[in-house]
Amino acid sequence: MRTFTLILTMAIAGLLFTNCASSSAGITTSNIPLTGKNYRVVGNGQTQVDWWTLDLGLVGFPLQEPPIDQAVQKLIEAHGGDALINLRYSTDRFIFLFMTRHRFTLKADVVKVQN
Repeated sequence: MRTFTLILTMAIAGLLFTNCASSSAGITTSNIPLTGKNYRVVGNGQTQVDWWTLDLGLVGFPLQEPPIDQAVQKLIEAHGGDALINLRYSTDRFIFLFMTRHRFTLKADVVKVQN
């Protein structure tokens, strides 16, 4: 009985402590070409989206489409703009056994193109 309890405790501890986290970050000037166009900054903001994948060894299967475009559109629509400049983004991944949670954070200045 004592051996069974020890094995069960180690198995539960293994499940609880076998996760991983990683992250990356980047920066870009704009989401559409603005060369030669006049624009004004109408605001700045931040948005965050996440999605899950099922990972089996080296192969990952997304359970939904990564909502990166939704994050960009949400930020543009929140300020009534046309484009984003000075984009700063970061991604995090949290792995729990066979499931991975991806989180995408976007910070940017929203601009309105002048005619």
